[in-house]
Order: sequence, then structure tokens, then C-alpha cells
Amino acid sequence: MFSLSLITGVAACVLNASSVNNIEPALLLSVMTVEGGKPGSVSINKNGSHDLGIMQINTHTWLKLISKSFFNGDERSAYTKLKDDACFNISVGAWILRRSIIFEGGNLWEGVGRYHSATPEYKYRYIDKVKNVYGQITYSQSIHQRNM
Repeated sequence: MFSLSLITGVAACVLNASSVNNIEPALLLSVMTVEGGKPGSVSINKNGSHDLGIMQINTHTWLKLISKSFFNGDERSAYTKLKDDACFNISVGAWILRRSIIFEGGNLWEGVGRYHSATPEYKYRYIDKVKNVYGQITYSQSIHQRNM
């Protein structure tokens, strides 16, 4: 169960990371929801890599770059921060999502898929999942706005 302070903090982090990376908050929240991580969570993959924290940042793909960029190469500190600090994890996840969109020539949904995998089978399955959540979030927002 999440505490109200954690939810409020996560919301602020999503809004900040969305703004910094020019990503719609509903899209970032959709990716975060599909990833299904929590602060402190570690998912171990078949290849031995770990997916860390709320945005499930993959260690094989990102740990070296993140440790060099933010921790003077200290992979242990980067690992712990990605795993345990929800706001840092969301910021890094938003940055990865932005890079993925750019890599895909600015194509939003292709970038969303690349956030998860470059392998087409996994990429397109992931896009469908995120689109589904995104549709639910934006539909709920439109209902809420009409009732205001």
C-alpha cells in the first residue's frame, strides 16, 4: 500500500520529469503504470540484468551511463539510488523515454516501445499495453474535466 505522502511526492516527480523532458504527464504515468515497479523493487531478468524501482530501469542497458553521469562511476551508488529513490528513478525514466523517442525519429509510440525493447515482438506488445493505460488515464481526465 502506498502512503499519501508517497503518492503526492510521486505526482510532483512525474510533473517535474514530464516538464523537463517535454513528455505529457499522462504518457509518463502510463509507462510507469505498465512497468509496475515500486520504490525499492528489483526484477531479475533471464539475462541476469535487473530492472530497478518504479520505472524498472534496466541495469544492463543504463547502469554504466547513469553511474558515470551522476555518481563518478560508482555503480553501487547508482544502483541503490535507482532502486530506492522514486523521484530520481522517474527522472531517469523520463530521460530514457525522451531519448527513445528521439532515437525513433520523434515517433512517440515507437519511442515508447523502444523504452521497453528494440525487439519488434516485445516493442509492439508494450506499445499496445501503454496505449491501453494511456487511453484509460486520458478518458478519466476528460470525464473529470467535464464534471468540473
